[in-house]
Order: sequence, then structure tokens, then C-alpha cells
Amino acid sequence: DIAYLLCYALRKNKVPVAVAHDGMTAITIVEQMRPSLVLLDVMLPRLDGHEVCRLIRSHPDRELAGTPVVMLSALGAPEDIEKGMGLGANAYFSKPYSVKDVVAATMEWLGAGEGEAGE
Repeated sequence: DIAYLLCYALRKNKVPVAVAHDGMTAITIVEQMRPSLVLLDVMLPRLDGHEVCRLIRSHPDRELAGTPVVMLSALGAPEDIEKGMGLGANAYFSKPYSVKDVVAATMEWLGAGEGEAGE
């Protein structure tokens, strides 16, 4: 449900969105589409978000490895946040987070104003 709301809000702000429902698909999408930013749920099936973040950061293509990663999770204990940030996440939102706050941070990361997507 939250992924749907985030997609809707981002598309409303003219941000192209691709969705992966598991970590393996997420890595494939990142490699093929080379997004400007990755919003990453920690608790993904097949390959968790921590591993996806680690794979992005260790990718041999340095540009792809530098893609901003924002982790989203129900895991909000200090050690969970520290683990995500330690793996190279640029930001970490723990539930309950506001879709509005995540979209605002995303737009800021993308260097876009309200309703104006940047590359």
C-alpha cells in the first residue's frame, strides 16, 4: 500500500517510477534503467534491501555505485538505521514515515522543485 502511495505521489510530481517487488528484480532494474535515485524497502523477498544496497555500492560501474539510495523500513531501532547507513544509504526513513516527507526528500535529492522532475 505504501509503495502504491509513493508511486502515485512521485508520478504526480512527474518523476518516472519503476517498481520491483523483490531484491533480485530491484538489482536488475537498477542495472538496466540506471535510476537517479533508489527508494529501497529493507524487507524485500529473495534479496533484502541491505544486500541490494551493498550490491549497488559495490557495483564496478562507479556512476551506478554512486546512485543515491534512500532506505524505507519498519525496522527503526538505532542499530537498524546504523546498519542501513553503514551500507551506504544516503537516508533512512523508519515507519511510521510520512509519504509526503519521503516525496519531499526524493524531490530534493533529484534537485527538482514542486512538480518539476530533475535528472
